[in-house]
Amino acid sequence: MQQFLKFLLDDEISPIKSEKQTFNKGQKLLLEDIDKTVNYVFGISEGIVAMNSDTVTIDFLGVNQFLGLYMNDELNLHGEILSKTAVIWKFELTDVLAKVTSHKKGLLLYNKHVMDIQKNVTQKSNVMKLNNSNKVLLSLRTIASRFGEELDSHDVVRIPAYFTRKVLSNYTNIKATTLTNVLNKLYSKDKILYGRRVILVYI
Repeated sequence: MQQFLKFLLDDEISPIKSEKQTFNKGQKLLLEDIDKTVNYVFGISEGIVAMNSDTVTIDFLGVNQFLGLYMNDELNLHGEILSKTAVIWKFELTDVLAKVTSHKKGLLLYNKHVMDIQKNVTQKSNVMKLNNSNKVLLSLRTIASRFGEELDSHDVVRIPAYFTRKVLSNYTNIKATTLTNVLNKLYSKDKILYGRRVILVYI
């Protein structure tokens, strides 16, 4: 989705207001201003952001993805920085939609982004219907495929350290103690390599 962020930042095509900001781990990205009169969109230039509804994590967003374009009236969405730092571009939603609807290319890029997010949310919803072992294993494989760090051994991928047990617990909606038991079970069955601060997933 690099093209979409580049499109929004291109001042030669219907220029809109934007603000580049740097955030630290744990900081929140609120989709409304304090008066709830302005809605915001955040484009991620560097870092990882959790898309949360209250205390439950709906999805994880990485470089060139957006928070604020996927809308669901039933979810009170906000973002939280997972990585040590994140570089974020902040836009007003009305400006983004005006620019998108004025250009065919923008509309195509917007639709692709929304479809990708919807696909991730639907996939997660299906995974959450499984038993805890399969739920955790498939969630780890999804995270590994999108954000994992490849090692010299090509059959395993390291889950980045900022995907802590607390983060995984919020994502899978499994209590932390139960999650630890599930991770130990997957380790004993050679599905993952699991230590105090590292999770390696076989691919």
